[in-house]
Amino acid sequence: MINRIWIIVTIIAVFMNAIPKAVYAGEALTLERALSLAYENNPDMVEAGKNIDAAKGDMITVSSLAAPEAEFEISGLKQNDGGERDPHLGGFSITQRFDPPGVLGLERKISKRRISIREETRRVVWSRVYTEVRDEYSHIILDNKVQGLANEKLNIMRQFFGRVQQQFQSGKAIKNDLQRAKLELLNAENDLLAGEKEIRTEKAKLNLLLGRPMETPFEIEGELEEEELVLDLEKLTGYAMELNPEIKTEGLLLESKENDLGREQLNRFPALFAGFKGTNEDYDNDYSAVAGFSVPIWDLNQGGVKKAKAEKEAQAARFEAVRREIAFSVFEAYLNAELAGRQFALHKRSLDEANELLQLANLRYSEGEINFLSFLDQVKAAIETRVRYYQGLYNLSKAITELEKAVYMSVRQEGYLK
Repeated sequence: MINRIWIIVTIIAVFMNAIPKAVYAGEALTLERALSLAYENNPDMVEAGKNIDAAKGDMITVSSLAAPEAEFEISGLKQNDGGERDPHLGGFSITQRFDPPGVLGLERKISKRRISIREETRRVVWSRVYTEVRDEYSHIILDNKVQGLANEKLNIMRQFFGRVQQQFQSGKAIKNDLQRAKLELLNAENDLLAGEKEIRTEKAKLNLLLGRPMETPFEIEGELEEEELVLDLEKLTGYAMELNPEIKTEGLLLESKENDLGREQLNRFPALFAGFKGTNEDYDNDYSAVAGFSVPIWDLNQGGVKKAKAEKEAQAARFEAVRREIAFSVFEAYLNAELAGRQFALHKRSLDEANELLQLANLRYSEGEINFLSFLDQVKAAIETRVRYYQGLYNLSKAITELEKAVYMSVRQEGYLK
């Protein structure tokens, strides 16, 4: 009976020990899934969406007529000769005020453009979030690759330290060699620990960008791939002038300022009001209609017109400035992507040499063909070259993503920029 209990306990312990590994491994997070989560849950994206809803609420308000005004007159509050009061409704009036002709229609147009501006602002936010998510995702892949190389280097340094230790014990190596080998081993272990910390930090950052708790476990499912530019600078600049949400936002603001100017010019005309009035007194019990208008006769709204005109001209200048800035951003991003592509081509050419150098260094040192320092230099050069290869892949991916942000178009033909 006791043996059965111990067997059951052992099985449960093994099972419970396996559960955390499955749990903490987390989901396999693809790039498409990460971007989808960010689009729906990123705090800045959620805020931008709520701002659109707020603009729609403002449109309902400005599309309605002004609130009617009601006035009630209570009479009979003064004591009469008998010392009594006779409070009663002595009269009332209801008045509805109207804007000058055409103003309400312009207000609706302005409100619609404000909604469009908020929608374009949301796209500006998404271009930034898209860039940050893609960069963090790619950076984690890079960190994983570098961590793999750090682990490989650690294994090489452990073997190297073991050889030097044997040589020291047999009198074939001096103590300085043993100390240097120990330092190299400790440095390799330190690099591995620093890499683990970096990966945890990058994962926490990505989780926050995805709008979820930073400790949410996941594993990246993807690789850095070789990429190349398929469009020339002139075409990309043309697309940016049509698609970039910052340019579209400034254009909508310019149209809105034009409508503001038109509204201020219409406000020079009379604003009508109409109403209904009733009197309920012994000496006067009657009903009457009331109509009238107000006119800015003293300044004819010249101040409002002048202000609106100046704001329109300022916005026109701003619009042209933003177009030039975006054109420069595309130009700079294109040059960066072009440079990153050429640099990666050089790293790629040196990768095969680095792999062969690492194999030969290990073989020749074990056979005594190269000395202590030559082995360390060759291992260091081979590992650093392989790291630069992966960094080149990452830099190329990042440069193309920055170019996509500037244009607001997927150069990779992926359709993630919505």
